[in-house]
Amino acid sequence: MTTPRPRPDHQAGFSLLELLIALVVAIEILVAAAIAFDVHNKMAVVQSQVTDLQQSLRIAQYDVARLTRMAGRGGLPAAIRPDAVFNPADPIPQLGGLGIELRDNVTDATDRHIARGVNTSPQALEGTDILIVRGCFSGSVYQLQPNAFLPTDSNGDLLADGDVSFSIDARSVAGIPQPLGPLVEQVNVANTRPLMIFVSPVARTQFGVGRVTASDPTSGDPSQLQVTVNVDPGSTLNPEVRRGAPFNDIARGMEPNMTAALACLLEEYRYYIREEHEIPGDATSALRPRLTRARFEPGTELPYANDAQNYSLDLADGVFDLQVALGLDTDYPSTSSTSPGSFEDDADFDGPDDTIFEAAAGSTDRNHDDWLYNDPTDDPTDSQYRVHAFTGRVGQPVLLYHVRVTTIARTLRGDPAYRAPDFDATAGTDLVEDHDYDQAPASNFKSDENRKFRRRMLTTMIETRNLRS
Repeated sequence: MTTPRPRPDHQAGFSLLELLIALVVAIEILVAAAIAFDVHNKMAVVQSQVTDLQQSLRIAQYDVARLTRMAGRGGLPAAIRPDAVFNPADPIPQLGGLGIELRDNVTDATDRHIARGVNTSPQALEGTDILIVRGCFSGSVYQLQPNAFLPTDSNGDLLADGDVSFSIDARSVAGIPQPLGPLVEQVNVANTRPLMIFVSPVARTQFGVGRVTASDPTSGDPSQLQVTVNVDPGSTLNPEVRRGAPFNDIARGMEPNMTAALACLLEEYRYYIREEHEIPGDATSALRPRLTRARFEPGTELPYANDAQNYSLDLADGVFDLQVALGLDTDYPSTSSTSPGSFEDDADFDGPDDTIFEAAAGSTDRNHDDWLYNDPTDDPTDSQYRVHAFTGRVGQPVLLYHVRVTTIARTLRGDPAYRAPDFDATAGTDLVEDHDYDQAPASNFKSDENRKFRRRMLTTMIETRNLRS
């Protein structure tokens, strides 16, 4: 009999202990891989939300900045009236400005409805701003031929208001083509009475605004367009002019015997934060705000083309605050001859009087520097923001040079492990311009639940190119 040869040691199998150790190591590796995957997956989700958030801010700021920069194009002036108070009983509400108007930190008391006095219009989120811009945005500014604009009455005398007829040629005085097809199309949009502005060849400050009542032809791209407008002396968009002797008859409209060199169609847009909730109509459900643009018939509270859908064209989700500050050429730091404040108070171009000056945050000068609505203690009824008091410029309007727009957005979902910091890095305060997040209702955004959302702030400084007189 042969004895079986023993197997070498290297052919022996794993022991039970070795298998258990190998299994534990494999499980640990798989668990570590799963944890790493979960962490990276959460980071990817967060970064995706932050990317969407930043894109929303860029879209919002681009649209706001584009139209704000163009505000006043066509001839509307720069003067604003921050002291104007809305009274719904007025048949023609006061305007806070022409090219640009601002409703600051709206509340129920100041009417959050974007169409004032129209309770069916959307509401802006309480404490946010409503920015209103007017001008010739989408259309061309047309050059009129000499004597093309001759508003006359039955006796052939030039009018300061009333019906005005004029023609626009497809070529300017210099022979440059100015296509009329887009204007014909806009003038004949259904349910509209477009507004046109006319600017005098004498001075940019001489202008008139009127509603189109007729045009010929009504379609196509003609070589000449005949337009009839009615210059309403009651419209707040028309300038105040003095007529007759002893020059105490103040009315609205064109200067007497005014002719025009330029004309274009006026538009009006309003930017606001629309209050929306996860469950529409249920204010107790989660807030889902968005930046929205509304289009109005200029100088009125009516939606463009009488279509309520023009009240709310949503631009960006997750944007929950819009704050605007106005940089004006005021008499700060002083109205005295030894320490002038505005650009033209002295002959040089040096010093704080030749800049739009802003005092440091927390400074006692913050509430009366060249910036309006950058501090909660700003007083918009202060005359320094409306007219000059410096010798030689008494009563002249303060001009608007810069508009600073700040938007804040947050992610669509919260992160239970995250807590957002304050909006303002200064200890003891939490301000975004003049919006105080330590005060209700804005303080709600600092609740434990709302701090789970990541937030981003974007600020743009806009130069008002078309608003200087």
